[in-house]
Amino acid sequence: MVSEEEKIEFLKELVSIYSPSGQEEEVAKFLVESFESFGVDAYIDEVGNVIAEKKGKGNRILLAGHMDTVEGVIPVKIENNYLWGRGSVDAKGPLATFFFAFIESKANLIFASLVDEEGFSKGAKNLSIPQPNFIIIGEPSGFDGVTIGYKGSLTMKFIEKVEKFHGSLSSKGAAEKLIEKWFEISKDFNEGFDKPNGRILRFEAYERDFDFYGEMIVNIRTPIDYQPPIKGEILDFVPAYEVSVKSPLVRTFVRAIRENGIKPRLKKKSGTADMNILAPKFKVDAVAYGPGDSKLDHTPHERLNLEEYLKAIKVLKTALEEIKILQPPKE
Repeated sequence: MVSEEEKIEFLKELVSIYSPSGQEEEVAKFLVESFESFGVDAYIDEVGNVIAEKKGKGNRILLAGHMDTVEGVIPVKIENNYLWGRGSVDAKGPLATFFFAFIESKANLIFASLVDEEGFSKGAKNLSIPQPNFIIIGEPSGFDGVTIGYKGSLTMKFIEKVEKFHGSLSSKGAAEKLIEKWFEISKDFNEGFDKPNGRILRFEAYERDFDFYGEMIVNIRTPIDYQPPIKGEILDFVPAYEVSVKSPLVRTFVRAIRENGIKPRLKKKSGTADMNILAPKFKVDAVAYGPGDSKLDHTPHERLNLEEYLKAIKVLKTALEEIKILQPPKE
């Protein structure tokens, strides 16, 4: 068994390696070397993912986290039992939780540390591994929570071109037409898992020769079966995903959390995760689990409660013992 001090030191070192999307090489090497120090073979695949496998009894379980972060350096420190640092919550805390559950469990496991989750999920889309029976995604649900659904993500581009006219006229230019499109797209935006929401990622208006030009890129967080009121050029689309509360995987996590003396919570999130890609890809049930307050994701206040991190490792190990003998749901 690995000591609590070693688990905290590992997490601190993992968070100390700055790894925004596209710059994951150093943290990937650290993970491979860490696995090797425990006698586990690991490798970096063609797109930069770190893969390790453990042959055990029962169902094959995929533990898939991500090692990239958004940009922005936060000095790494431990203060009042919190570890501060970019990625401590999203999602190196969950990734470290997966690492030690993998090391200490006797289940049949695949560990995958993925690249580009904060970008366009190149790691998840190109993941090539043996077929799993169940998937657990490393994202901050809180040590007492399990995430059963994520909204989808739709990124679209709109372009307008209008012949120039004199400024004294009341005609609509390219920029005004794009603004109207945005109002039409966003008219039904609201909070909650079953409503779309989103933002403008880029807006540019300019003149060229005898025309007004405008370009707008938007991202919409989409509920199940969403259809936008206006369609532009689709740059990227990941559908929403939700697993049934009756799934044996969900029920197992609820029991595991309770067995560790904690009241469980089921969550649906307005963000998008690699769960949206991997569950449909492998056609198996998936949930997301990991320590951390997701409200701190991407903020300058990102920090992880170390006591909750250690509890999450225990919860996950408890869950893995039952998941390995579960009967996978029939298609």
